[in-house]
Amino acid sequence: MAKFFITQGDEVTKIKKILGVASGLALLGVSSVGTAHAQKYEFKLTSFVPAKSGFWNQYVGRFIDAVSLMTNGEVKIKGYSVGVLAGPFDGAQAVQKGTADICFCYPGFAVNADPANGIFAGMVGGMPMEEFMHWFAAGDGTKLLTEMRHKTMQLHPVVTGFGSTEIFLHSHRKIRTIADLKGMKIRTAGAWADILKMVGASPTVLPPSDIFTALERRVIDGTEFTSPSTNIKLGFHKIAKYIIVPGIHSPSHMNEAVFKQSTWKSLPKNIQDQITAAGLYAGFQTAMHVGVADLKAMEVMGKGKNEFVTLTKGAQEEIKNLGRTWSKEQAKKQSEKGNPWMARVSESYWGFYDRWKKYGTYRHN
Repeated sequence: MAKFFITQGDEVTKIKKILGVASGLALLGVSSVGTAHAQKYEFKLTSFVPAKSGFWNQYVGRFIDAVSLMTNGEVKIKGYSVGVLAGPFDGAQAVQKGTADICFCYPGFAVNADPANGIFAGMVGGMPMEEFMHWFAAGDGTKLLTEMRHKTMQLHPVVTGFGSTEIFLHSHRKIRTIADLKGMKIRTAGAWADILKMVGASPTVLPPSDIFTALERRVIDGTEFTSPSTNIKLGFHKIAKYIIVPGIHSPSHMNEAVFKQSTWKSLPKNIQDQITAAGLYAGFQTAMHVGVADLKAMEVMGKGKNEFVTLTKGAQEEIKNLGRTWSKEQAKKQSEKGNPWMARVSESYWGFYDRWKKYGTYRHN
């Protein structure tokens, strides 16, 4: 449960200069003002990865630190490793039950509960990171996610933890075409798990801590998890010969810090705004730092013994089409059941992407 307590503080206005946060706050439209009776908040956070792991430091830790920074220490979050407060796939339920106050969640793990989560997580053949972040930060992405979480789960999401394109596969088999995927046992999550079934592969959803062992023992033939800088720390390249690119199955991804809606509503408006801003600030920092680290990871792996294999152009186009097909089919199925979310989210996501491509011809890549 969240803990609230009162301390005394000076009535002063502090301009955030530490680590360049002044410009960060201005960019996000947030100011931080100390009050005479600053109320302190302590929250317990659960995640789907071990504390202090590479993913934790790049994603979860950045969010925790950003919240402390943006709230001038009024909000303190204590993070717990996966399995302490909740398992890797039931963090949101732990928040609903009160076991945890916040879940640092990957929406793709909840695709079976509602396929719209597959789009919020980062869609197969969909928007690269820049477009994806625009949709969330200035388009309808965050608005839709918030409305859906409020109405269907009584939870409140804070968008954070953006990441760029993943490696398509660390694989024991060479993959160049869609046909090459047939019969493979592949660790994955989200919409891609459904789509792999459509092409004859066998997807397996495993928590991050179990992937290395499953790949090493050839329980699975290949895995995707996240971007190169995380994968190299996990050592997938040491046990699987082939590195398949590009990661068209996950051109970008997003995580969310989920609060119980009643807890969120109990917070003062300025604290809500600061935590929201912290999510975006941490998400931006994650995206940039991971992107740079990914370049170094690819450089290191490129000098090793792995064989890099590029999917054919035909395979890449087919995967893009499969992403759209899956979205349309799921929207139709869910609408027939009386669930409007997949149709609403899918229309917004693909509509934004199509508009970007149509009117973004002036942009230089």
